[in-house]
Amino acid sequence: MALAAAVILALIATSCINYSGYMQKRELNNLPRIERKGFLKTLKAFLTCIPWLEAQGLQFLGTFVHAIAAGLAPLSVVQPINTSGVLLLALLAITKLGEKASTIDWAGIGSIILGLILLGLSLRGGEHAPLRFNPYFLWFLIILLFFISGTSFFAAFKRKDERTPVMIAIGNGVLLGLNAVLVKLAVNDLALKFWNESLGKALSSPYIWMVLVISLVTLLLSQIALQRGKAIIVIPVIYGLSNLIPILIGLIALGEHFPTRGILILMRFGSILFILGGAVLLSLGKEDLASAP
Repeated sequence: MALAAAVILALIATSCINYSGYMQKRELNNLPRIERKGFLKTLKAFLTCIPWLEAQGLQFLGTFVHAIAAGLAPLSVVQPINTSGVLLLALLAITKLGEKASTIDWAGIGSIILGLILLGLSLRGGEHAPLRFNPYFLWFLIILLFFISGTSFFAAFKRKDERTPVMIAIGNGVLLGLNAVLVKLAVNDLALKFWNESLGKALSSPYIWMVLVISLVTLLLSQIALQRGKAIIVIPVIYGLSNLIPILIGLIALGEHFPTRGILILMRFGSILFILGGAVLLSLGKEDLASAP
């Protein structure tokens, strides 16, 4: 019964999240372009755009429902269902937004979707490990990924060519993945400080503020990427990397179990190759910036 409920909730969640992506892209075509000049005026336009706010609410609802589904069933069930929503987005982008993708774009999109499915399936039978880590090694990885993300943003805004939206999406996907790790650390830190010290100490956890700041930054950057690029390309890149990064950090630095069965090991390695390879393929594609809003 719980498994059936999880499947239904996962379908609802992925539909909400990806329909929200379509709504955001649709409204971004009519909203002023996000630039440093006139930022406050642009911000006001966003905050007074009811459909755009509705899209954010739908995104939050989908994320909340997904969390419930993940609590009712293994990630190996929820993750592939969650991935299927990208196909809904692609259909809406083509039929409603008039977006077109080249052969290399479709290869990249398909590679990311296949990688996410393999990632979900490779989690089958995995054990839940207690959170344990070497803080120095963990923060080395976090700082390294922050650097990779920053390098991607620098390349995007420095070049300002047809690859800019994908480079922003790559950097944003890495940031979102890092934020998922920080959320896990924040929950652990909150619990320890709440039970061992006080609520005030718990709420003073630096992880909370890092999560809030990164959440706002990634929201802004995702809107910039969607304004400058196609939803059918930008969202799969963000989606793929934001799912892959926490899995990799979990395996490398947080003591989470790696699959022990041969087929699951192949699926896990395959998922990494397909997601990263898809992002590379999409970064090599060219987009007609003249058609961007």
